[in-house]
Amino acid sequence: MTIEIEKKEKGLSRRDIITGAGKIAAGAAILSMGGIGKVTEAEAYSYASDFKYKKLNPREVGQISYENYFKRWCASSVIAGFVAPLKKKVGGAWKGFPIDAYRAFHGGLAGWGALCGTLSGAAVIIGLSTRDTDTAESMINDLAFYYSYTELPSFTPAKILKAKIHNMTMAGTPVCHISVGKWMRSEGVAFLSNERSERCARLAANIAMEAVGMLNEYAANGKYSPKHQLLFNLAANGITSQNNCSDCHGQNPPSPNETYQTLKK
Repeated sequence: MTIEIEKKEKGLSRRDIITGAGKIAAGAAILSMGGIGKVTEAEAYSYASDFKYKKLNPREVGQISYENYFKRWCASSVIAGFVAPLKKKVGGAWKGFPIDAYRAFHGGLAGWGALCGTLSGAAVIIGLSTRDTDTAESMINDLAFYYSYTELPSFTPAKILKAKIHNMTMAGTPVCHISVGKWMRSEGVAFLSNERSERCARLAANIAMEAVGMLNEYAANGKYSPKHQLLFNLAANGITSQNNCSDCHGQNPPSPNETYQTLKK
């Protein structure tokens, strides 16, 4: 189930926020040119890429991503879902693509629980395939919305490789530890369980398939029609952010350890 994001923040309508987002986007990133007196606004631009894209079968990409998860984990499994068919259909640079160079994006970056690795993996493929900064960012932004506000995982594998699972949950965020934590609570399982592993494998398939749909549209039409406004939360909250602060910062947030064996206080 997907939901439409319609918000009002501090008396601002959605239209006000979107209008403000355009102004913030124009000046959000500036490059210093020879000192304080000279600055240039960062703008969208095209770039060269040797990685050509042809329309793919979403189900095929999803199944490959699912199967690869149990070896490569989330980020590289999504990448593998694309690279395997693109090697055959396009060849070229895809033949030597270093899939496992991105394996450490798993678990929200080497297990730190930040951005879900499925999104990082998909972002790599999108960035290589679109060759336009605005198009790539629009796709990735829409993918983050899909991940956050869709009940997942909905993918059903051809053959279950680890465990049967029963629940789908809406993360409300692209953050790994919140997303997987909500699902674990719903399913009643621990992180180091076959069920959790199965869930993340199916989630990788869902994200890969959604990204295929976006790139197929781009391949067919030479452009992509965004579904959501860029920098929406920046305009609403005055900072790059999300609207799920209480998920982590409620009345009883977990207390971090002050020392670790590998760190000196």
